[in-house]
Amino acid sequence: MSDPWYFSDLACPDCAGPIEISEDSLTSRCGFQAPLAKQLDLRPQHPRPRTVSVNVQTSAPEDLEKIDLARPDVTYSGPSAIRDSAELLSAVQPYLRTGARLLDLGCGPRDQFRPAEHLDLQYVGIDFESEKADILADGHAIPFGDAAFDAVFSYAVLEHLHTPSLALSEVARVLRKGGVFFGTVSQGEPFHNSFFHYTAWGVLAAFRSAGLRAVRLWPSYDTLHALAGMGRYPRLTKLLIELTYRFSEATPFLAPRAFLHSSKRQKEVERIHRAASICFVALHDDAWNA
Repeated sequence: MSDPWYFSDLACPDCAGPIEISEDSLTSRCGFQAPLAKQLDLRPQHPRPRTVSVNVQTSAPEDLEKIDLARPDVTYSGPSAIRDSAELLSAVQPYLRTGARLLDLGCGPRDQFRPAEHLDLQYVGIDFESEKADILADGHAIPFGDAAFDAVFSYAVLEHLHTPSLALSEVARVLRKGGVFFGTVSQGEPFHNSFFHYTAWGVLAAFRSAGLRAVRLWPSYDTLHALAGMGRYPRLTKLLIELTYRFSEATPFLAPRAFLHSSKRQKEVERIHRAASICFVALHDDAWNA
């Protein structure tokens, strides 16, 4: 049986140097060694210090005015995943060519493989601990060489990383120029073993500092609904939060000024500021710095 397509792009998670593949092991010049197995373990063993370069240019609120905030029409019609990605795949399809290389960062149950296969993409999933992942890896030290991928997918992962700025720099490093980064990140969801949650402004700022240009953002669902389902409140309190959410959704006319006079764009901005999590599509280029 031939080696998986991504073997030639593997890199050491400790020193970022090339990986040597023998009959039964993976090694690098820094001393890293792991067994050659069905699931590779490329988590750092003796990681070296990493430096993140940050562009000091500030992200102003008006940047949001340049972003498409509309929820995409669902055009994807392939197999469903456990983590629903139909909207994301619909929004990102124009940026994906047949045969594109896709990295699923934090792949969990590896449920995006079938959708990727349906779209004729070459898929590899990495996760820190999932038994389903192709490779066990740390998002702060992605074990692939520079510009190895055409696309990186990240579904509700960034909020679980202790140093997301480093992880975003790694995403930019393994993406080719013009490549696409897409997925979701928490905003108003309550704590769920998470470190950092992002507002829409935060997404723009974090992506910009990594050289990633957000081209589309949209809300997943409302924060009140997330608090009712995920919040660490008594059952009765959660029920009251859910009822408040439903009442608010059913009676927008109770805020007549906003209901009657807000433009479609203003309503999109309000929805994304109330979102439990934010869906995003970003490109790896320097257009934002022009």
